[in-house]
Amino acid sequence: MVNPYDTYVKTSVETASPIKQIVLLYEKVITLMKVADESIQTGDLKGKIESIYEIERVINALDSFLDFEKGGEIAQNLHMLYTFILDQMVIVNARNDVTLLRELIEIMELLREGWEEIEKKL
Repeated sequence: MVNPYDTYVKTSVETASPIKQIVLLYEKVITLMKVADESIQTGDLKGKIESIYEIERVINALDSFLDFEKGGEIAQNLHMLYTFILDQMVIVNARNDVTLLRELIEIMELLREGWEEIEKKL
């Protein structure tokens, strides 16, 4: 059975502006990182693996939004940052490192705030 909330969220993302879509993807990553944190703390291996898989999927989606031609150095820097975060998630997964995970959450929250500021100015 289809969850009505999931349908609502999917429709919200699909009808949002490109910048709003990026903000929503950041929110999704942050939420998933917090789920991974909780899963690590409670020993929920399945929850940790599922959330880390989804984190990687969403970060790859963010990376796919990058336009290196128009975005130039900013796009390149974001690409390197996304690559760094994905690499760090491998360490989080292998070591159950919640300290590192919380640092990554802070990075993603700062990036989300930056995109929210851009959205306000448009």
